[in-house]
Amino acid sequence: MRKIVFGLVILCGVVSGVQAEELVASTSPAKNLIWIVADGMGPELMGFFMEGARSGAMRDYKKDVAAMEHLINDGEQGLFFNNTQGTIVTDSAAAATQMATGKWSLPGRIGIDYQGNPVENLLELAKKKGKAIGIISDAYVTDATPAGFTAHVQNRRDKTEIARQQLALAPEVILGGGKKYFSDGENENLLAQAAEQGYQIVFDKKSLLKARQGRLLGLFADKGMPMAVEMHAHPKTPSLVQMAQKALDLLAQDEDGFVLMVEAGKLDWAAHANDAGATLAELKELDKVIDAAQAFAKQHPGTFIYLNADHDTGLGSFVYQNLDNSGAAHKTRQGEVLYKGNVFYGNFDTYAKLEKQRRSLYYLQQEWEKLPAEKLTPSFIQKQLSKALGYPVDMSEFENVSDVPGIFKQLNTQYGLAWATQTHSAAVLIGVAYGPGQEKFKGVYHNTEILPKLKTVLGFHEESYD
Repeated sequence: MRKIVFGLVILCGVVSGVQAEELVASTSPAKNLIWIVADGMGPELMGFFMEGARSGAMRDYKKDVAAMEHLINDGEQGLFFNNTQGTIVTDSAAAATQMATGKWSLPGRIGIDYQGNPVENLLELAKKKGKAIGIISDAYVTDATPAGFTAHVQNRRDKTEIARQQLALAPEVILGGGKKYFSDGENENLLAQAAEQGYQIVFDKKSLLKARQGRLLGLFADKGMPMAVEMHAHPKTPSLVQMAQKALDLLAQDEDGFVLMVEAGKLDWAAHANDAGATLAELKELDKVIDAAQAFAKQHPGTFIYLNADHDTGLGSFVYQNLDNSGAAHKTRQGEVLYKGNVFYGNFDTYAKLEKQRRSLYYLQQEWEKLPAEKLTPSFIQKQLSKALGYPVDMSEFENVSDVPGIFKQLNTQYGLAWATQTHSAAVLIGVAYGPGQEKFKGVYHNTEILPKLKTVLGFHEESYD
């Protein structure tokens, strides 16, 4: 009996030791952080995208669900609010500032709290802790979101000063658009200064992919980079996932780890335009980044991924609609209208149709608005729109073809989509955490609480923010 008891004690000790080792491993600070900010991606756009991938109607998702869905299933999720000090709805500047600093701010401010004081951001702190740092944006690197992680100005429009402060911070990697702000006017010598600081400076995809080590500054457009839906016309320009993969390759060389912020910025532009095809293209590119990040994390234990939006844009979703104007058959006591006749509840084939789009409809509209009215004939619009959408369009199906914005609204109706706004909403957002300490991101919180949680994950202080 004593032998049996003694054996059980030893066995329990071994099991306890194994469990202790696993606990230590799971609670050890993360070495690397990949923070993916999907600008404008409210919960409805996440659902719009993941449901399309699940349907099998999208060409890149015939055999699997979205990488976004995998990350959600493998990690932890929470809901968070993003209001500023005194405003319900935010902009990208205040949202980035509050996320990157953990301090309350106001719309338009970059790295400045609501009282007007500069506040330390995550990348500045990470650099003090000896980690390599990097920023990527497929919009431009001086735009509000990357600026909120790297600069301190009272007005987000001060992009020349933001560029100067970014070089002063000296991240190991800076990739995106915005060359204009590093080379024009009072910043005409900024690229020369960057070279003196040891940056390898690249302007195209080929040069980016050749970079092997050292600091890297890549500026691939004067202002914003091309929309994902139009990248086929820009073969020399790197995609967001190509920039992210190169950044991970370089930053992983630092033995002390890194903090990388990746912004999918043009998603917000597409949603502002209520352009469903362009929005889908941006979400597909974002999904490639998520896939690359999770693959990296699996190969490099101790890597933490946080995926979130700064705010919602558009509030776009599929809705059902009455197609034959036959009127309501019944209205319930709760106000729900039950239609008689032909009701359209949406069709998954719509995703395949949206994937054919080849142009940003916002850019197309800008081009049309510069043309004389007599040029905008139904035949001209039909030809141009068919080419942009990637499938034949019959203008007889549209009302008032002289109303260009109305044409695009009618397109959404044909798809079964409705957008509530062309601005931001106060919709609650979803944060997805993956990696050691991911359980800290369960529940409901505010975007000013993201940084304290990440500090705990990275081991930057002893306080707990559970």
